[in-house]
Amino acid sequence: MVQANILLLTKDTKFNHELIPMTQLFNEYFGSNIIFQEIRESRALAYSAFATFSTPSKPDKSHYVYSYVGTQADKLKTATDAMLDLMNNMPKAQKQFDLARETIMKRIETERITKTNIYSTYQINKDRGIEYDIRKDVYETMQTVTLEELEDFANKHVSGKHYNFLVLGSRDMIDMDVLKNLGPVKELTLEELFGY
Repeated sequence: MVQANILLLTKDTKFNHELIPMTQLFNEYFGSNIIFQEIRESRALAYSAFATFSTPSKPDKSHYVYSYVGTQADKLKTATDAMLDLMNNMPKAQKQFDLARETIMKRIETERITKTNIYSTYQINKDRGIEYDIRKDVYETMQTVTLEELEDFANKHVSGKHYNFLVLGSRDMIDMDVLKNLGPVKELTLEELFGY
């Protein structure tokens, strides 16, 4: 494998339904747009890149922050440094922020929950301890939320975290010294990873 697949992962707080609107905004603004533009388009460091603040399926589970970058093995250090910098210092771009808000609102305005999705949507919310359509909270938040509020969310839940790095790639092409500088390294065999 010529490509190195890098996943940064960290655990955040236990499930909090009040975070759902900001989670969706963070994922739309930062995870889909900013990361892609900065890592892939501006710096040409990756084939693919994204970041996500996850929403757990049960109230006793935790939110997780993870980001991914698929890059050439020789760009491992540059790509991980750039990703860490972005995760710790979310860029502020008002135009992209406004577009992200509008995208989420338009999605809610045009989305119809029908047929079997009525039950599955109800069950997903119920499993999380939510007794109403959470999209109402998301839509109302998008109407008034500011970029500064999103920055505050990122500062509390994303930046400054201790990230675990999961790297998949050819042992011969990955610079192990780069990995050792990120933290303790544990190599897994193909059998441990894939079962064969």
